[in-house]
Order: sequence, then structure tokens, then C-alpha cells
Amino acid sequence: MAEAAAAVDALLALPVPESGPTAWEQSEGEGWSGSYGAGFRLKLLWESRAYFGVPGPEWDAAQEEAEEYLAALTSALDERWGPHREVSMRAFVLGDVDDESVLPLFAELRAFDLYGELMVWGPAGSPQGPRWVGVSVGQCDEDAPHMMVAAVSDVPIEELPGD
Repeated sequence: MAEAAAAVDALLALPVPESGPTAWEQSEGEGWSGSYGAGFRLKLLWESRAYFGVPGPEWDAAQEEAEEYLAALTSALDERWGPHREVSMRAFVLGDVDDESVLPLFAELRAFDLYGELMVWGPAGSPQGPRWVGVSVGQCDEDAPHMMVAAVSDVPIEELPGD
């Protein structure tokens, strides 16, 4: 978790674009490692292996492992910034909102099917001014890897309309 917390710190130290389209950052392995766009940065902190053909008990164990990683990082960030609040992505799952009516950060989370609850803190101090920080674990389908991400926003990360 020390690496994940350090990655959150590094993300918090970066400026966020004031405007413009969302762009992706490529990892060394040609995959996605993060995004940035109007008012936000998003970083992949951890990715599990894919689960194609994995039997139920192994998948359940992998799900528990991902939740344990998120809980450990959440605990570390709670110690730093105080208790977090949970922000639901359920409005996307239910189809209550579309990409045009939400912040670009939420549209990008939706682009990756990252619908896990966001653990949010803020405002947190940064060299760039007050920022809101969120972490989450998601999986676009049960064969895909779990992904733990961190987000930094220059505006409050609030519950989506319809939740």
C-alpha cells in the first residue's frame, strides 16, 4: 500500500487541466495507465490478472483480495485526511445519467466501466490548491481484471444526480 499511497501523492502534486478533451496515458506495456481531462486526473494504481475461465471460488477470492487492497489504501488515506465519504456510481449502472450531464471525471470512469463506490476525501491541500481525492476498485465484467484507481479533481467529487 505504500506504493499506492505514494502514487496518490504524486497524482495530487500534478496540475489538472482547466479544459480540453480527455487524454489517456499509456503504460510501458501499451495499456492504459491513467487519464487526464478538464478538472481531473485518473491513475491506475493496481491491476489484477484477468479471470477468463476462472472457477467461482477463485473469482470470489480475487474479489476479496481487490476489496482488501481498497480497504488498506482507504485506511491509510483516512489516517492522513480523516474519514472518507462514499460516492456511489449507481446512477450510471441504472442508466439515470449520461456522459454529457456529468463531470468529465465521471465520464472517464464510465468509459472504463469502473462503477465501484468512490472513497472520497477533500478538500486536500496540494501545490496546485485544494483538490478532492477518490479511490475505487472496479471490474468491467467478471472475466476482466480488477482495477484500483485514484482520481484527483479540482472540484468536489459529489454524488451523481439520480442516486
